[in-house]
Parts: sequence; structure tokens; C-alpha cells
Amino acid sequence: MKAQHPTAHDRLVILAGDGKVLKGSAREGRSALSFLSVFFHELALTVAQVDQAGRHEAKGMQDLLPTLTTLFGNGWLMTLDAAYTERELTTRIDEAGGAYLVPLKNNTRSLKEWAMFAFTYPAHDHVVNVERRSGEIWERRTSVITGEQVPEEIKEGLCGVQTLIRREHQVTRRDGTQRVEVRYAVSSRLLTAQEAERIWRGHWGIENRSHHCRDVVLHEDACRLRRGAQGRAMLNGVIVALLNGQTRQITALVRRLTIDPLLALQLLIPELASR
Repeated sequence: MKAQHPTAHDRLVILAGDGKVLKGSAREGRSALSFLSVFFHELALTVAQVDQAGRHEAKGMQDLLPTLTTLFGNGWLMTLDAAYTERELTTRIDEAGGAYLVPLKNNTRSLKEWAMFAFTYPAHDHVVNVERRSGEIWERRTSVITGEQVPEEIKEGLCGVQTLIRREHQVTRRDGTQRVEVRYAVSSRLLTAQEAERIWRGHWGIENRSHHCRDVVLHEDACRLRRGAQGRAMLNGVIVALLNGQTRQITALVRRLTIDPLLALQLLIPELASR
């Protein structure tokens, strides 16, 4: 990672944290193994991982923070899902020199209600993105409230909150019917509406570009390994990063590698390609 991105310490690095259950590792009387991991979007690489070991996700994720500081210094921001929205973890992230973006959902109902109240007043910074997908219109409206305008109750509930985010997602189907979903989040970094939209939306890269690929391409969920599963999962993450560095059509590339194993070796030793 350092070889590929030697300037990572000098700019904001966006990371995503999430858990993954290895379904095939389950045994009678023993639950499946579950690993918490942190994903570096630029390299499509899992840079840190720890066994959840029956702990709450937020507790396990704290073990990875020293590694992130070693890799990225004080210039990283990690996006997380609602399971990690709690004061202790956000405080630890702040103490480690990083920043976070976490959603407010029903597990933080009072904070979510304060966020809803705050956005009854017009937000001065907002952005609209519109996409057309298979005849449907997807419209996303993202607004932010920053600094002193963020309710004190939210700042007291989570450590270092600087930005409050509202994201409205509206889908208009071909028949004219609409589906509207509104979500709220907070970040300990001062963000514009455009930055908040890009970072929050990008969170699911950990699922789409890592976890899903590891299952579909490398059949990780089908593997019944328990001893050494941690190492294998990390190796799978490195392989996915190598494949992502070559193409977005990973499945097609894997078919080529099956036919031509020398091509796989060239991914690891680029000098062979010139011989």
C-alpha cells in the first residue's frame, strides 16, 4: 500500500469499515467466523482486518485504529454503518487522529430526531444528482449543516461532530410511481454537500468491490476452512486488489487467468511481461 501510494500521509484518505461473515466456516454448535475489515477505496484493498470473536462490531473495530494511523497518519476518514454509531468508537477514532462518517438510524433515535428537526430550517449547502437507470430516474438530494448550526444534543451524543448530513433518495419508476427514502448522518470532518454525497455513497465500495468479489470470484463463502481463515481472507483481499488494478471485468479476467496461468504470474511480477 505504501509503495503504491507514498503520498497517502499528505492528503485525506477515504476508508470504509464493515464486517463479513464466512458462511462456510459454520459448524454444528459453532457459529461462522466473522471478520471486521477496513477497505482502502483507491487500491480496492483490505488494509486491516480482525476477528470479531463474538464482540460487538464497534468494540472489534477499535483494534484496527492503530494500524490505520500507522498507514495513513492523521489524514484518514472512515465510513461505517449504523452498527458502529456510538460514542466510544467515535471518540477512539478522534483520538487516533482520524475522522468518521456514520449514519443516524433508530439505534440512535434521539439523535436522528434532532437531525430531522435541524433540517426543518433551510440548509445553505446542498447538491442534486440525477441518473437514469433502465428507464428509472434516480434523484439524490444531499444537504449539510455545519459548525455551530449542528444541534448541541448531537455534538454531546457523538465525539467531535462537525457536519450533519441529510440525503434524500427518490426513484421514479417507469409507471410514474415514486419511492422516497431520507437518511441522516454525521461526520467529524467539515464537509461540503458535494463531499458528503461522494463519501457517503462510496461507502458500499467495500461490499461491491471486495466482499461480493471474494464470494463470487474466489468462492470465499463456500470455503469451510476455520484454521487459517484469517490469513486466507486477507490473501483474498490482496488478490481482489490485484484484479481490480487490471480491469473492472474481474470475472472475465479470472477466466483468462485459468486458461493462461503465466498471465497470473505477470500480475505479481510485472517484469515478466516484458520478456
